[in-house]
Amino acid sequence: MIFESSIIVILSSLIIPSILISILCCISIYILNKELIRKKEIRKCFFISFIIGIFISTGSYSIILPAFCIITIFQLKNNRSNIKALLIIYVVYLFHTLYILVYAFSGKSLYNIPPPRYSFLEFIILLPVVILSCLIIKSTVKRKKGYNEHTADKLRFRIILIISLPLTLMIFGLWYILSYHIIDKGKVDFIVGNFIPVALPLVVIILITIIVYNYDKSLEYSVNLKREIEEKKEIMEYSNMIEEMYGETRRFKHDYMNMLTPLKEYIDKADIEGLREFFYDNIIDMDKDINWSNSNIDKLKYIKVDGLKAILSTKLIKAAGLNIDIKVEIIEDIKNIAMNIMDLCRIIGILLDNAIEAAQKSEYPKLYVCLVNKDNYVTIVIENNFFGQKPKIYKIYEEGYSTNGKRRGLGLYSVKQILDKKYHNAFLNTSIEGKMFVQELWIKYI
Repeated sequence: MIFESSIIVILSSLIIPSILISILCCISIYILNKELIRKKEIRKCFFISFIIGIFISTGSYSIILPAFCIITIFQLKNNRSNIKALLIIYVVYLFHTLYILVYAFSGKSLYNIPPPRYSFLEFIILLPVVILSCLIIKSTVKRKKGYNEHTADKLRFRIILIISLPLTLMIFGLWYILSYHIIDKGKVDFIVGNFIPVALPLVVIILITIIVYNYDKSLEYSVNLKREIEEKKEIMEYSNMIEEMYGETRRFKHDYMNMLTPLKEYIDKADIEGLREFFYDNIIDMDKDINWSNSNIDKLKYIKVDGLKAILSTKLIKAAGLNIDIKVEIIEDIKNIAMNIMDLCRIIGILLDNAIEAAQKSEYPKLYVCLVNKDNYVTIVIENNFFGQKPKIYKIYEEGYSTNGKRRGLGLYSVKQILDKKYHNAFLNTSIEGKMFVQELWIKYI
């Protein structure tokens, strides 16, 4: 009988409330991240929110805050992209805590309602509140997304505001309530004994999570800004290189015309010995001082998209300068690509940078690039050989993952974010064939 009573108490006080709040968490995550979230991740979020609910039910400082910190650190260590989902879970549980406070202060007694009934009542009340809040947030973010550019100063100001404002309001509110005896002793005891032990750890962990999220955003902004500067520099180098090659071609043409005049004299005089001597001494080696080392770019003539041609040529020239064996295959015109040129250059730049860096570690580095029109798609294939163990394909697109040390794994994560968020007509296929790492970017014509 005692065992059965214990099971009923655990179910009604711990399991059922945690399940119901976890459902609210999953609904919120789905609404705010509908385009990116997958079923597997929803199940994972449900499990995490359920565990958080169990810890919150203990109502103890010494358990709740350490548990929150461990869960947050573990999630950020495994996949930093989970930070937004984790933040949503914490905020929903803060709604849950505030609901308890409002319910108690409205004159209702939590002890007069059976726990399961109270939990279902809370779920029914919070469900429309959570859904409406998520829709408002999503609509606001969507409106601002088009014209709101993040800068380092804006992000720093946001972090300071996020830290200072909630803490100031909370401290002032508690001081005012307790100092001026606005509420009776029973409610003060409720705040101190039930609300603060849960609400304070939640507020602290929410602020920490927001700070980490904004720090990641500022880091991503810095990386993107640096990459844009590099891309502009590469386009300038490409222009300079084209000008240099054009100048060399004109000089060659001028010298070539000058060489034809003596040839005419030798032919008119039928001086075969003089002609042979002049030809082998002056004509046969006349291009030895001309820099034809960049002639690999001639196959890029089929590309009619200037930005793509620029990024490919500069990266291939860079690879050639590093003694990488380059092979370019383009046999038909690539007239247009259904993607913003800056996004396309960023993606190709990241893929080629990674390919060059990986190939350099091999004894005989190789880099192959192929562009082809196929089945209403333009396909850009980049292959490179690599040294050592095979990369873990299922991990390479996670934020922070890199085979080149810490704080390096933002490139492929950025590629995935660009494609997932902005282009439903494009996808990236990654494979390993022997010692060759293959990236295929498929972009459908629209």
